[in-house]
Amino acid sequence: MTRPDTPATPRPSGGGGRRGRNRLALPAMRAWHAVISGGFLVAWLTGDSYDSYMMHQVAGYTVLIAVVVRLLVGLVATRAPWRLPRPSPAAARRWLAERRGRNPGFAWLAVALLITVGASAGAGMAAHWLPQVEDLHGALTDAALWVIGAHALFIVAMFGGLRRLRALAGRVIPRPREA
Repeated sequence: MTRPDTPATPRPSGGGGRRGRNRLALPAMRAWHAVISGGFLVAWLTGDSYDSYMMHQVAGYTVLIAVVVRLLVGLVATRAPWRLPRPSPAAARRWLAERRGRNPGFAWLAVALLITVGASAGAGMAAHWLPQVEDLHGALTDAALWVIGAHALFIVAMFGGLRRLRALAGRVIPRPREA
């Protein structure tokens, strides 16, 4: 109970309001990123070894499940970060003209990632029963690696990471002093 002479201060929501959902949504999205990127990395590192084929399969199925879960959640979600991205050429043109708001490149890369990583994992599952699909699985994995690299570079560029990397490099490798 508040005293009449002091204004009531709002209490943080315990999960019922928008703030509570966001408090869970971003860590959940980061966990999803960790599962899918870690699974893809393990699957890629163990792809050419017969001795680690079981690990390759488990990692690949983990990636496939993560993509499917993300697509299913994205179909019913109404808000970011879980709603499926909706890239638009008009939004891209508008952003390029105004340079305001969220860069639509995020949506385009998210769709490209879901397609390439999902297709690679799906082809890997199919290759288990249909060996002739193995080359397709390898090609889709290579394509996914290029899209993953583009995604990483885009994130670094959009969030000032290049500036931070240069600053870090300056601390790690001291610049020569001018005499």
